[in-house]
Amino acid sequence: MHMETYLTAGYCAATGIYSSHHPPLATVTASSFPDYIFPRLLELPPDRPAFVDASTGATLSFADLRALSLKAATALSALGLRRGHVALLLAPNSLHFPILSLGVLALGAVLSTTNPLLTANELAGLAQDSEPFLALTTAELAPKLVSLTSTRVVLIDQFLAGIEDHEAWACHNSPVCQDDPALHFYSSGTTGKSKCVVSTHGNAIATGEILQSIWRRGGGGDYGNGNVDVYGCVLPMFHLFGFSMFVLGTPAMGATTVLVPGRFSVDRLMVAMEEHKVTRLLAVPPIVVQMEKVRAGELLLTSTRRRLCLTDVVSSGAPLQREQMARFHSCFPGVKITQCYGLTEATVIVTMDDLSLLHNDDDGTVEVEFSNEPSPTVGRLVPSTEARIVDVDSGESLPPNRVGELWLRGPSVMQGYLRCEEATAAALVVADGGGRWLRTGDLCFVDFRGFVHVVDRIKELIKYKAYQVAPAELEDVLASHPDIQDVAVAPYPDEEAGEIPVACVVRKPGSSKLKAQDIISFVQSKVAPYKKVRKVVFVDCIDRSPSGKILRAQLKSFVRTCEIHGEAELRCANRV
Repeated sequence: MHMETYLTAGYCAATGIYSSHHPPLATVTASSFPDYIFPRLLELPPDRPAFVDASTGATLSFADLRALSLKAATALSALGLRRGHVALLLAPNSLHFPILSLGVLALGAVLSTTNPLLTANELAGLAQDSEPFLALTTAELAPKLVSLTSTRVVLIDQFLAGIEDHEAWACHNSPVCQDDPALHFYSSGTTGKSKCVVSTHGNAIATGEILQSIWRRGGGGDYGNGNVDVYGCVLPMFHLFGFSMFVLGTPAMGATTVLVPGRFSVDRLMVAMEEHKVTRLLAVPPIVVQMEKVRAGELLLTSTRRRLCLTDVVSSGAPLQREQMARFHSCFPGVKITQCYGLTEATVIVTMDDLSLLHNDDDGTVEVEFSNEPSPTVGRLVPSTEARIVDVDSGESLPPNRVGELWLRGPSVMQGYLRCEEATAAALVVADGGGRWLRTGDLCFVDFRGFVHVVDRIKELIKYKAYQVAPAELEDVLASHPDIQDVAVAPYPDEEAGEIPVACVVRKPGSSKLKAQDIISFVQSKVAPYKKVRKVVFVDCIDRSPSGKILRAQLKSFVRTCEIHGEAELRCANRV
């Protein structure tokens, strides 16, 4: 029995390793990502749109993407950019973003991107790490870079206006190998100082191959005719999730990407998806929640109901709770809603729901039994990727349905952290049997079907007496309460227990009668005694990152300022 279930899970008891259910990736001989992607672009219909700007209607064909990227490389070379130099791209999403990115990589230079919302001081701090030779940015953002005296600042509009005068760059002029650095992206830093992650050309190639193998639906066909996927892009390309999907991934798939630039608006997104026949949307939980709310309103008014071609929504960045997925499914009954899991250190997503495993009824609806899942899954391992679930105390590899730290090995795993040898050694370890494994810091388990479930971050566990309590597990339970709009759980110091779980709760409108003891009793009926919530704080909102992650450090500091008010409640004048 164990042998059969282990095989279904992709688990080998002899090695303690979980393997992907997908066939392994084919060997790619290309020496660099440009050497890999540019020949592929030549195989596509030259007039097929690679990118569409939904705000202006402007398009960038695959032929123009290749031609302009190679001209940009020549123009960058004329500015002195060389193999091994770092080029900082500080810009919002636009048709120019992939052109400039591929132009930098074609030279063998290293592309670094970061959030345009960072302050001048924050950008200066990052520049001390990566030491960019030049920075490509907009006129609006250029003032933030004035302190980078050793970096040449180039305005994108002026640069692009002159690239037509240049010949296409010949990539063999900058010989690059797959082990050479290609990308500098910064880890989120939600639990500490942000670190610069170095990904190689080999990592980038693996990203293109992985995404193509799990998502490409077929070859020919015209834009929007159903044979080729059309992707909606609201994710920032300066973040590795957006970059890997839309600069490395969709060009490799030959798919069209529809950009919805500017400040996010769910209404503009819905209009763009309808107008450009978007079939697949990559999102983060806040976007999924807003789409569900807007669609729920549309369903009440037949005249405003949008006719969408959407078939798949894939969420990442933070966990989607079971109830959120169920509500979305009820509003978009013909759309598959799934989750994936990735991290900057792995360059691309490393788990993905097998969309083909979701059952389609004859009427086109999708049955997903959310209530039968112990927690919403983030899918199964992508091709050529292996995992271990490691006991945090003993270091032993764990079989299915046992919780431990997720370790990963595969062709997309980073080279290391820039100028952080100690952090690199801690994150990339050599296990028995050889090979470097990436320690994710995430507590997970793999079920008997091979689906990965994320429990929580190891550093965020609440230590109640001798037990470990995962905040995310309690948050999932609390979110199912009909009178709770949003919730986060944090530790509160306790002399006897060490720490106790405290729930910060946002009541739904009209639920002012909801009391702390009601919440405590609700959770108590659903979890083991040591996991139950001990205190409750009522707040106006929960602070989250743009991707929907709870700002744990900020939450923890807030809870520590609260004072006990009665048996079940904490109170504080500050908001979360």
